[in-house]
Amino acid sequence: MIKTLSAYFEHCEPNWQVPTARTNNHILLVVTEGSMVYTIENQPYHLQKGDILFIPQGTVRSAANISSDIHAMYVAHFEYSGDGEHLPLLTDRQMRCVHSFHFEYLKTRFSLLSQHWLRKSPYTATLCHSILLEILSILNEQSDSSSLPNKHYRLVMQLQHYILEHYREQIQLSELSALVERTPNYVSTIYKQATGQTITEYIQQIRIEAARDLLINSQMTIGEISEALGFCEQSYFNKVFKKITGTLPSAYLKEKVKVWRV
Repeated sequence: MIKTLSAYFEHCEPNWQVPTARTNNHILLVVTEGSMVYTIENQPYHLQKGDILFIPQGTVRSAANISSDIHAMYVAHFEYSGDGEHLPLLTDRQMRCVHSFHFEYLKTRFSLLSQHWLRKSPYTATLCHSILLEILSILNEQSDSSSLPNKHYRLVMQLQHYILEHYREQIQLSELSALVERTPNYVSTIYKQATGQTITEYIQQIRIEAARDLLINSQMTIGEISEALGFCEQSYFNKVFKKITGTLPSAYLKEKVKVWRV
């Protein structure tokens, strides 16, 4: 069982630092803005937006902003007892650090984790366990894919960066292929091999995560959100939203308002 000790969002001002010390528990974090240097067992790691880091219990670590930069991150501290949940990182207790293929999704999951932690409902322990287990599974899976050739990794990063900049537009596979100077079939195959999902699935995932945020944090109507995110018709937007979230946009909005109303 994963026992969450704390889960929070931290906005770190210039001169932020963590003094050198041995960790008392496992730490999982994802950088959502800016950059920093995290030193683990005397080895520095330059982290930036989209990087996710797992630090096992008992690790000597320190951290600091780069120069006068600021950064932001979601952080979870937890303990674990069990047989590993079929995850090597929970049994070999080795540090993991990757640039996430699923940054927008993981940011949303971390946000939900911190909300559940703050609510302290009768089901907080179970909900936090399940969310952390999912995030750790994604991290472990992507860490395993690091055996891919560097040129493949760079190609995927280039594609994802472009998609994150243009996901509100209509993105064609031919457009992405021209960007990396490869054939459409090559691009599709490498992307699926590296991430476990198709390019279309990734674009839809990014758009729906953006839709979730707009449904909760804006005054836009569902139709306006659909149009702003590049969906040709609201009915298609509804279909994709339900496929990814399990519910329609209207039902999602009502449920979130009901659950998080204070």
